[in-house]
Amino acid sequence: MAKLVVLILSDPKDQRKIFTGLKFAKVARESGELEDVRLIISAQAVGIFKELAFKEVIDEIKSAVPVMACKMNVEGVGVVDEVESYGIPLAPVGKELIRFIKEGYVVTSF
Repeated sequence: MAKLVVLILSDPKDQRKIFTGLKFAKVARESGELEDVRLIISAQAVGIFKELAFKEVIDEIKSAVPVMACKMNVEGVGVVDEVESYGIPLAPVGKELIRFIKEGYVVTSF
């Protein structure tokens, strides 16, 4: 069975693209067609933690899909407290992506 990492990288101004990626991760997980689904928020996308428009969907997604955020980008944007308030772990995303790829995950980005 296939395994998937959904990588959210887009600028928070592109809300439609980010919402699509977030919802896709949840749909993929709930489909039962994949062995595992993970969600990583990195690059410019970590700015969503400043936006109230994303709060409800992030809460919804994290209850269905394991989520992590890029430690370097979160610190760079200054949203550490916001990410921690969601209970989302911070990780070195580059290393995590390498690990996931070695474990056979397919990576798709939004």
